[in-house]
Amino acid sequence: MTDSAPDPSTTDPAVIAALTEQIRALSEEVLNLRKDGRALAKSVERVEGSAARSAQGLDEFEASLDQMSAQLAAAAPPPGPEAVANTAGGEQPALAAAAVEEELDMAVLFEWVRLHLGDWAQRKLARTTGSASGWIWCAQWFEHPEAVTMLWLLRGAWLEAVIQGRPALLAYFRDCYYPTLRFLSDPQGPLHACTAEEHKDSPFVPVYPANWFTQTA
Repeated sequence: MTDSAPDPSTTDPAVIAALTEQIRALSEEVLNLRKDGRALAKSVERVEGSAARSAQGLDEFEASLDQMSAQLAAAAPPPGPEAVANTAGGEQPALAAAAVEEELDMAVLFEWVRLHLGDWAQRKLARTTGSASGWIWCAQWFEHPEAVTMLWLLRGAWLEAVIQGRPALLAYFRDCYYPTLRFLSDPQGPLHACTAEEHKDSPFVPVYPANWFTQTA
């Protein structure tokens, strides 16, 4: 038996250099994919946190409404004979017939914002934060609890207007849609630190002095 001759391609410096370069490029791509995965996971975590905070805000808002409704019902005068007869016949008072609000669903809200803002509204966008020369917006609006709450309530107003017909839709745009967008895009509003291309976290409104707890301890 004679030993087979070595394959020249395995010892060719050019081939070895090419293989080395391919391995380096693949290693770089794997590293970039890992970075992208970590960034995506962090973004998902922030979205879930914003959704939780917004859901809590809605719950507190609904609790306040329930309390106000109870106070109004307690302060209302007793019903007359006609109202008593209607209730006995099966008709419920207006307060008892109030529709149950939906719980915040970020997937539903994403789709609604895409259809009713991203695929419909056209604006001259501000290129710098706090600029008065364009519409202030943040592509990561879901990172702002106040914006999430307002847009979810705006979707609820739209649902009610759709059921009632065209006059109600006109009133919805006049009284709800455009005022809400003006509020969100205000230079001092919740998106003031952002542009359409860049999201920046901004502090929440302080409700007690910074050294409050150290003073009371």
